[in-house]
Formats: sequence, structure tokens, C-alpha cells
Amino acid sequence: MNEHNHNLPRSLVSSVLAWLCCGATGMAGFNAQTFPPPVGSGIVATLQLDQDIYTNQPAGVWCPPCTTNVPPCMLPCYLTNEEKTAVPRFTFTVQNQYNHPRAFQFASGQQFDLELIDQTGRVVAAWSDDKFFIQLPAFFALGPGESAMFTADISLKDRDGQQLNGPYQVRAFLTTSGPQPRVEASGQIAVMLVP
Repeated sequence: MNEHNHNLPRSLVSSVLAWLCCGATGMAGFNAQTFPPPVGSGIVATLQLDQDIYTNQPAGVWCPPCTTNVPPCMLPCYLTNEEKTAVPRFTFTVQNQYNHPRAFQFASGQQFDLELIDQTGRVVAAWSDDKFFIQLPAFFALGPGESAMFTADISLKDRDGQQLNGPYQVRAFLTTSGPQPRVEASGQIAVMLVP
């Protein structure tokens, strides 16, 4: 074996090691895409609302006026109408539009969440607030062109049980663990409190 052929495997190994150490910087133009592709590339998330405006109706109470001057007045109050709180349905869809499969890992059985956020940026309610999830790691994968759909019904009340009133941002996201970028989508709703 001559010396020239003996150095060929060494130079090939050196090139591969240099590529592995330096990442994809030298291959950035491969098929007009970076290689390997960024972790979140090709993932498209959408949030569908069943309507834009919802109505909450508080309970109505009528208390007759006291007809005596001797306190305390002990007349009963009457419920005139029951509280009605809107429960919208939201559909969160995650689609893999890349030509390679994508895997998503989760620290528990919860794979997504949905939050209602007021105008100050405070999360007033979340779909997961009254839910329990298995505490075992989970994952799912999406092949090219595949999608996963999640639906959430959430009562339009805050975490203290008060009916919502006003404009709110709705944010849905995958609850992935690890360094992956967050997959999320958002929308806007308005809630009216009417007597």
C-alpha cells in the first residue's frame, strides 16, 4: 500500500470530525436549507375559536325592601335568574410541514395547555387548572404532512371563580420538555357580562 492511499482515510476522517465539531456552518447552503434543520422548523400551529364574542350572565338576586323601622330586617332574598357562564371550545392544531419526522417530548401526560390572558398580561385561567395528568414522560411524533389536533373547553371564569368580562388573549401551546422552541398559537376573544 503506497503512502498516498494510506493518508486518504485520515483526511476523510478529519473532514468528518471537522464537520461534526463545527456543526452545519459549512453546509448552510445544502438544498437551500440549513443542515441539520433547526429544531422547530416546519412546525405550524393554529388556534381556531368557535366564535369571537361570548356572553356571561351573572345570577340575579332580588331583596324586598324592609317595611319596618326596627332592625334587623330579616326578609329573605330571592334568586331571579341563575348564573350562566359561557364555555367555548378551542381547537389547537400542530402540523409538520417539513420533509422529516418531528418528535415532541413531554415531562408528563399533559401535551398541551390553553391560557386566557387579560389586558395586563396576567394569566387569569388555564385549561389545565382543574385537571390532573399522569406523571410519566410521554412523547408523540409527526411524520411529514401529519398533524395533531387538541380541543379544549374552558369555562369563562377566572381562577377565583368570578365570571370574565372584557377582551382576552387566548394562547395555546405544546407543553414540551427540553430545549425545543415553544410551539404555540394565539387568538383574541371578547367576553360581555350582561345582567
